[in-house]
Amino acid sequence: MSLFKVYVDGSLFYHPNLSKLAITEAQIQEDAENIDSLKLSAPFNHPYLTSIKPMASVIVCKKGNDVVFEGRALDDGSDFYNTHSWTCESCLAYLKDTIQPPFSYKGTLKGLLEYFISIHNKNVEEQKRFTLGNVTVKDDNDYISYSNSEYSCTMDAIKNKLINTHGGYLQVRYTTNGKYLDYLEDFTTKSVQTVEFGKNLLNVKITKDHTERVTALIPLGAKKKETDEEGTETETDERIDITSVNDGKNYVCDEKAIKEIGWIWTSEIWDDVTLPGNLLRKAKARLSDLVKGITSIELTIVDESDTGADIGDIRARMYVECISKPHGIHGTYLCVSRTRDYLNPSGNTITIGASGVTLTAASAKQNKNIAALEDDILGQTSKIESISGKVDTINSQKMYHTELVVDGVSIFKDKGQKSRMHCKVFSWDKDITDSLEAESFIWHRKSSDEAADAEWDKAHRGIKTIIITTEDVQDNASFYCEIIL
Repeated sequence: MSLFKVYVDGSLFYHPNLSKLAITEAQIQEDAENIDSLKLSAPFNHPYLTSIKPMASVIVCKKGNDVVFEGRALDDGSDFYNTHSWTCESCLAYLKDTIQPPFSYKGTLKGLLEYFISIHNKNVEEQKRFTLGNVTVKDDNDYISYSNSEYSCTMDAIKNKLINTHGGYLQVRYTTNGKYLDYLEDFTTKSVQTVEFGKNLLNVKITKDHTERVTALIPLGAKKKETDEEGTETETDERIDITSVNDGKNYVCDEKAIKEIGWIWTSEIWDDVTLPGNLLRKAKARLSDLVKGITSIELTIVDESDTGADIGDIRARMYVECISKPHGIHGTYLCVSRTRDYLNPSGNTITIGASGVTLTAASAKQNKNIAALEDDILGQTSKIESISGKVDTINSQKMYHTELVVDGVSIFKDKGQKSRMHCKVFSWDKDITDSLEAESFIWHRKSSDEAADAEWDKAHRGIKTIIITTEDVQDNASFYCEIIL
């Protein structure tokens, strides 16, 4: 089984087999359309708490030899029990650190991204640099003309001049030679696992946002250009529209949707479209998605790689075959986001579907842009068959976690103050506290007086609920409960 480990500036911060390097939370949120994030927490007695420097330290999470997260901490906080927590953003956020000066560009789409990255790399340290990787997003003419008279951060420049006009996704690819930034029209990796009702699918949540529905769209293309008597070409404020190819109307609409919900208008700009016919075609395709609103499906799953099986895990930015007949889900869908708790996998979720994409439309893409993985999948058959029973095992195992509850003050300032503290115990999401014997609860105090702490611990064994007074806190103290099962 591939072990999950955390490194800070190249030094080991967490290892599941080293009790001194324990952590209490490691949850990674992967998002195909945004910047990935990490929630990391460690107890008060972790030896390297001060090694994490927000905005400076490089935090790397690995599963086996694969990097599953690289980035930096944004903050540093602690709670009543002196547990330290950090919110981290992935290295893609480095693109927010640099500024693109005013520019005028004419050339290929790939060349513009290459230009943006070169400016970024010149203005940051080595750790924040990217190498241009695969670019599969294409322009119809393979020629774009863009300019900007203002300064903008690199991430905004890429979104405004490339993603918002041509679509696609940014992806950071980790190699031994450094970080590669890919700009992909679509993802080409398919998971060898199948998410299936009655097998490894624990819950389904379908969300349909009708507030984003649109029934009429005014499309606008590139700015028109004029040539004066001297042959000098200048750009005007007027844009290309579709009136000349659409019976004099500058909009497209969906009559059926209008009868259902009425006229709801919006407009969109395609800066790279110079021909009215191409603009009309793009507008019709876009409207067909807008009239349906947004559908997303969140699936709570058991990832078979968490059972100890030697099989690739499910990640955001890959296609996954999902089958749940009771919910009308049957097809291969893009995993848009993935929430993965590496310490408590019972709450792991994936989200399939995307803005303006219905289930049918998403499913129709299952035979497009998916790498030829048939041989790989066949090669995994024996592994998948051999672990078919392990998913049932992980479902039946007791995945425990605890929650400390404090009734009363958290900071003791005056004599006579007291608080009631009790510990809840959960198996997966079920509260099993009442079913446990009192002997299972062993309380501990951590202060500057080790001898007094030992006496305090002895007096608070086998108690489900304890009372903390000003005298217990003394100068400064932390409390926690150990559960023996």
